[in-house]
Amino acid sequence: MAKVFQPKKKIKNQQYDSYWKLTVEYTDIYDRRFNNTLKTIVKFIDDKDLTNREYEKKYYKELQDQIYELYPKSDYASIRKSINQFIKLGFVKPYLKGYHSLTKRFLNTTFQEEKRSIFSQIFYENSSFNSSTTTDFTNIKETNFLLKTLAYHPDKKLSRNDIIALMVTPGISEISKGYLTKDELEEQYKYSKIINFEENKYNQISYLFTFLNLMPNIKADKNDGIHFIDPNEIEIDTKRDPILYGIYKNDLDNESIRLYGKKICYIQKTSYKGLVHSHIKDSSVCLEEGKIDEAYDYNNGLLLSSQIDAYFDKYDISFDSDGNVLINDYEIHDSDILCWMSNFKLDKKILNPERLKYLEWHRNKFKEKAIKSKNDIDKFYNKEFNKKTSNQEE
Repeated sequence: MAKVFQPKKKIKNQQYDSYWKLTVEYTDIYDRRFNNTLKTIVKFIDDKDLTNREYEKKYYKELQDQIYELYPKSDYASIRKSINQFIKLGFVKPYLKGYHSLTKRFLNTTFQEEKRSIFSQIFYENSSFNSSTTTDFTNIKETNFLLKTLAYHPDKKLSRNDIIALMVTPGISEISKGYLTKDELEEQYKYSKIINFEENKYNQISYLFTFLNLMPNIKADKNDGIHFIDPNEIEIDTKRDPILYGIYKNDLDNESIRLYGKKICYIQKTSYKGLVHSHIKDSSVCLEEGKIDEAYDYNNGLLLSSQIDAYFDKYDISFDSDGNVLINDYEIHDSDILCWMSNFKLDKKILNPERLKYLEWHRNKFKEKAIKSKNDIDKFYNKEFNKKTSNQEE
């Protein structure tokens, strides 16, 4: 008798289930419920030392009870959703095994712009919509994939239909180029229509637009789609991440506005056009060392005029730990420039511990170049002296 083929039960809804599951309880990142719930989770992880322990269900149950005491719900499903949203958004690791390095900074800042910027970085780098307390899909970074698709789109914009097309695209970790093309988006949207995705997952689509609107240089509208506010700010670079670099520049701008009321050159205290977001420790060096956080840390940067950056970038000037300018007079010979440079100083309020660490790295490169410059000059004059002495002897 011929064997009758019996399909497995899971296959029927397998493709439909492979979508971006962004379920959240709170959407306002400034709201006390959002922040207090996250604080409770972080404190629980620290108190129980869960980063260094094997996951056990009892811990998850105990955490749910704590959240329930804080914000009672009609059922524990909503409590679990309020916990899992922080894993999906990237703040907390699956199995409660720790949290993102910027999570506490997000909770501690009192500046809304800084909170928004930190959220942007965590959301871009670390969000994993299909992850939860008991499920780890952190190898799949949906927001990262979406914004790279936007950056590489010829129009630098994605329609609502394009966003829906992305949300029904499984296996994005296996797409080596890291984004979908215009044709691929059209193909995936046709598939979304077949499974009635927009109708069935309207809320999840809405949540995604809400969080995308918090990204710097992004305008998100649930009806029109998303686009870059200033497409010229997006620099496609094979080494540098265009979105994280945008966040880095936005952070520096916001720091200047917070400290000085406007964007200025940190040294000349002047609001020039075309200020340079100059790295202290070269971003290329950070990336070669695998230190992604350093490459896009705004503390690893100074807002400079193009004139100052030309010297700072080449290690012809640097700064001591008090902010005083250091000048390599073996490279800078013009007395007017030397006099001009000697008046510059970084304000104390710029010299936070993180930035001082990067300035020490820059100062060491400055000293290395100064020593080399001196040695080169000494060699030159020794050579000229020997040549002159030889000619006199002849």
